[in-house]
Amino acid sequence: MSSRYIRTAAGQAEIQARALKLSRPVRNLLLVINDSRTIEDWLVQVHGVTPDDVALLRSEGLITEANMAATPAAKAVAKTMTVDIPVDIREGGAAATPAAPAPAPGNDADWTRTQQVIRMAGYNALYDALTSVGKAKLGLMRGYRFMLEVEKCTGPDELRSLALKFAEQLRTEHGMAAVGELTYAIGAVKA
Repeated sequence: MSSRYIRTAAGQAEIQARALKLSRPVRNLLLVINDSRTIEDWLVQVHGVTPDDVALLRSEGLITEANMAATPAAKAVAKTMTVDIPVDIREGGAAATPAAPAPAPGNDADWTRTQQVIRMAGYNALYDALTSVGKAKLGLMRGYRFMLEVEKCTGPDELRSLALKFAEQLRTEHGMAAVGELTYAIGAVKA
């Protein structure tokens, strides 16, 4: 079962509409799943989900195998997606620079979802996710400086702005898998 899965258009719509009333762990899996990892890796990463939950998402048409998504219809959808240019939040790096090649087409939906999750998250969820993922991904000195930036934020709007910049930096330096970890961390904390 070492397949890689991606969200379908129906899966993306479910994230926004919440029509199926998925359990929190299953919804978290739907939020973070992409083809950067095998399904076994996602089952370990997202606590509380089982292979039966994957079967549920497949039967509802919310996810599909990544190699199945390479149909002509999927390619046509991928051509219409836009690419955001990452921004570096490190000192002296505020100007937008295309530091990495354009992400794979399936990642644009992930990136849009990440931005949406950040914009909808509460202060506590953002604070906890930024501190935990920031320490893990930035290393000792950069992580310490980043924690100071988090502490300087006086409200949810400033924290959201910092989170968006941090997500862009993660995307540039570590790829969408790291951004998925941030998204998962935000979703795992009650606002």
